[in-house]
Amino acid sequence: MSFYVTAYLGGAFFVVRTVGADGVTNVSADPVRSAIFDAALFLIVLALGGLWAFRTMTRAEIAASAGIISAVYLIVVVLQLTLPSFPLSLSVQLAKFFNWTGTVSSWLLRLTDHLAFSTIAACFAPLLFIPFGRKTVQ
Repeated sequence: MSFYVTAYLGGAFFVVRTVGADGVTNVSADPVRSAIFDAALFLIVLALGGLWAFRTMTRAEIAASAGIISAVYLIVVVLQLTLPSFPLSLSVQLAKFFNWTGTVSSWLLRLTDHLAFSTIAACFAPLLFIPFGRKTVQ
């Protein structure tokens, strides 16, 4: 869902269109607006997931679920980083599922300037939902 929000609403928020003297329209993304939009979207997804979607789960259940999806993310990212011929069409389709972790990857890349570390560390973003779980089963 965050992919579609970014694709359809993000453009209205951080895309800058200018028309040059020659009549050519230039399109670019404002990096500050993009970072603010991505941060807000990430926090909304985290809050909605934590407060609504996982409200009935214990921390152990969330940890198990987050561990499974993190493992899947990690496998796909390692394949993308190591296989030079990883299909681009598959990467585009997977972007729908990696969108909100891509925000974390983008932030880490800006901080560390290390692509492999940033994308691998972002795979563990689902673990951020654990604190929203209940401590014990009622």
